[in-house]
Amino acid sequence: MKKTIFLLLLLCTALFSKADQLQALTQKQAETAVAYLKKEPIVILWCSCCDNQTPKKITVNEVFFKQYPDGKYYSVIVKGRDESGVEVEEYVDLAYVFVKKGKKAKSLGKVLKFECDPCTKPFDWSV
Repeated sequence: MKKTIFLLLLLCTALFSKADQLQALTQKQAETAVAYLKKEPIVILWCSCCDNQTPKKITVNEVFFKQYPDGKYYSVIVKGRDESGVEVEEYVDLAYVFVKKGKKAKSLGKVLKFECDPCTKPFDWSV
């Protein structure tokens, strides 16, 4: 019985581990991501493996990072406007930030060669 409960807990952990893959970053990762995103006029924020999320196209106005209170990790923040013109300020997970590469949208985490699973293959930018 204990083994069954342990196995179920392990499976649940694996299912939920897709979230927050690249939200807590090293300073170097955060600096690299911010430098890249500062050159991007538009990004798509989308966690395809999260329930009921649709892609959100953001016109980027500002990108920066903040240190966590623990002093070890950093988060990247994207400020801009969505397609409706509503101001957006989001702490982002780089696995779920998509940038334009050719005619495709690719996960920034993958583009920067960070280990992650964006839950989707590159898709047409015209989302």
